[in-house]
Amino acid sequence: MDDFDLSPELLATLPPVLRAVVRALGYGRAQEWLRQWGGLLINLPKHHTRALGLTDDELQRLRAELAPHLDSNDRFSVPKIDKLWIKHRNSLINANKDWQSASHQARAYHLTVRQITNIRREGECDDRQMSLFD
Repeated sequence: MDDFDLSPELLATLPPVLRAVVRALGYGRAQEWLRQWGGLLINLPKHHTRALGLTDDELQRLRAELAPHLDSNDRFSVPKIDKLWIKHRNSLINANKDWQSASHQARAYHLTVRQITNIRREGECDDRQMSLFD
């Protein structure tokens, strides 16, 4: 798989099809693959083909993870990468908020200080909700 995979908590927040792609390919490879195929309705072949840029092993893992999401013609809508990027970016912003200023993060992520503040606030709300159920 990948040197860098998403935490189970962050993975759980992704939409089901996106979560299946990340589980099958790993975070880095999923990013690369979604950048090329995101937003399209594709047929996921049963046997290896170079058309989708997947190895045989990747194709088999993807088919296994996506099985509940494939239609009767083995097609599925490939999610765009935006949700994956946003979730990951926001988790990094919240994880580093104690040692990075909002201004520094705004520059690093090409956002405004107000957007950083809102992301941090949402992260605090999520943390409070999680602790209610612990």
